[in-house]
Amino acid sequence: MLRCILFLVLGCYSLVGLADDRKLEFVLKQGDTVIFDKTLKIAELDKASKNHTLSFTSPVYHQDMVYNGMDFIDVATFAGIDVAKVEEIKFHALDGFIATWSKGVTESPLVVVTGEEGNEALFTDIGEGKQVLNPGPFYVMTTEPSEYKKWTWPFQVYKIEFNYEKPTSDYFPVGADKGSTVMSGYTTFNNLCISCHSVNLEGGDIGPELNIPQNITEYRDTEYLMAFIKNPNSYRAKSRMLMFDHLSDAELSAIIDYLTFMKGQKMMDKIDQ
Repeated sequence: MLRCILFLVLGCYSLVGLADDRKLEFVLKQGDTVIFDKTLKIAELDKASKNHTLSFTSPVYHQDMVYNGMDFIDVATFAGIDVAKVEEIKFHALDGFIATWSKGVTESPLVVVTGEEGNEALFTDIGEGKQVLNPGPFYVMTTEPSEYKKWTWPFQVYKIEFNYEKPTSDYFPVGADKGSTVMSGYTTFNNLCISCHSVNLEGGDIGPELNIPQNITEYRDTEYLMAFIKNPNSYRAKSRMLMFDHLSDAELSAIIDYLTFMKGQKMMDKIDQ
């Protein structure tokens, strides 16, 4: 569980002075079927898009920032996506972070941020745990900063995957009652945690796998997990994992209920694949 912010590029990058060389990959799927996979240059996307200027106190840098970016719907439409049909979007980052967006997760418009106002290097480096990362090539944000707490903004985005269906994932709690804490925990986990962690080896690559061969609740108790999620740095200095102290005890407990439920859905055969 961790991080935050932006869009898409192929190859190796020197972000200083090469803004016009940046590219973004677009993948459109219908369920598991790939309809197309194309890569477009930033110059093409910029011409087809309304420009946005975002100014706010950054929840990542904790200081006032001004960003320039492209309208997400304009960019997606130019790439050939019928945005009204999209059920799920996955933003793929260079470091293995995968931010999943689905309808209702956020309310304010998305912006493909191309750089900071007046910064020739495009982006200011971010300290993540023991690492220093540059948010380029692209950073995806909502226009309403408070929504960062509901959906972590992806940065280092190089590929965006659109799906006209919302596929059933290997980390979906099959059989859980709709109004149960398991389902509410799954929703929170899907919005905030699966970007970094995997369950049944599906999800992000930054954080540890949480279900196979052992479910994390089999070797960590509830009290420990809730405290760790709230403030990882109180256990591990310079942890890459973000603090989730804005989550209520009920929300944290629901996440644990979801993870506990998944003990019954281990896909052990995936370990040797």
